Amino acid sequence: MKDEAQKKTQPVGARSQLGHLEQAIRTELGALHTAVEPLLVEVRADVNALHPESGGTRLAPKEQESRQDKLLGVLNELEDVLEALQLAVRSGRPGPAAASGEE
Repeated sequence: MKDEAQKKTQPVGARSQLGHLEQAIRTELGALHTAVEPLLVEVRADVNALHPESGGTRLAPKEQESRQDKLLGVLNELEDVLEALQLAVRSGRPGPAAASGEE
């Protein structure tokens, strides 16, 4: 019981939030989630660089700022792609894999 209370009060880290986002994407889009995988690879790399594991090397301030700007751009692009894919899923239209003949 005490462990559950601790889990609820502890802040959620960026890596954990990214994991939740990826799970939500898989749940919402099903097989179409592969269409955003290249963007998620970039997001993962940026999050890992900005939030290194315990004992990892932190970026220099200028490099951190540059990486944050890059991450913001990728997240904006990811948002646009996700919105388009969600519309396709909800309207029953085939996604990018179906349009290109992939399965």
